[in-house]
Amino acid sequence: MTTTHGGVAETDYGAMIRALNQVHYAGETSYYGTAPLRPCEEELYYKLDAGTRILDVGCGAGRVTQAITRLGGNIVGVDINEAALAAAKAACPNGTFVHGSMNALPLPSGSFDQVWCLRFSFNALATEAERLGTLSELWRVCSPGGTVLVETFNWHYAGRFGLVRLANILDMTARAVRWYGQRRTGSRPLPSRDIIYLANKASSAAPGYAHLTTVHELNLLAAACGIRKHATVTSEDGVLLIPSPSVRAKHRRYSMWLVLRKPPE
Repeated sequence: MTTTHGGVAETDYGAMIRALNQVHYAGETSYYGTAPLRPCEEELYYKLDAGTRILDVGCGAGRVTQAITRLGGNIVGVDINEAALAAAKAACPNGTFVHGSMNALPLPSGSFDQVWCLRFSFNALATEAERLGTLSELWRVCSPGGTVLVETFNWHYAGRFGLVRLANILDMTARAVRWYGQRRTGSRPLPSRDIIYLANKASSAAPGYAHLTTVHELNLLAAACGIRKHATVTSEDGVLLIPSPSVRAKHRRYSMWLVLRKPPE
């Protein structure tokens, strides 16, 4: 049986979203090529021992990889977007950047102590198969005793006065209404937690796609990959403060962090 998304075969749906996001992220390189590390990213880095091997998955134009390279860190950036990688390499000639997909990393197993997928790159994955493949790959390239950190958009985030949550619900409802009016064509709305959003980092960039996750979904993905017992879903505070407290099922903050701690050999 073929899995479908909105009446479109999963493989075709994934290809459509990848094409959309290729254009979107290529258009935002002017921002992500120059933006600094966030305070939480700086704190993450300075907590690490010297020489810690870091992989920046979904590095885009190299915001994180550039900054940590200049701080003397041992980091590799990987991304599928060739335009974004070209911008990263031009801005940081001393950096190490690899072209490749998150769900098929062209890197050896166990080669990184810290595997980071930050700033919602994980949300760009359109299908469950891609999300499962990516999580498995992040775990594979992580070394024994290492840590995988995946930062994701939160479906339950309400925003100021609840406006973000309201906008997402209205968008979902509008798509369902449009489909109902056109149902004879065989079309379907996007899955309920998939959104198309306007670019807000560069005015000329095309709209982007995001799949908004929940605590329950992240735990299910970890379970499906056979690594649930190594997983914690937490907040930014939980990542920076050890041990990480797990969050409730309807976590309300803007982002969630899936933390995977690989046991030593």
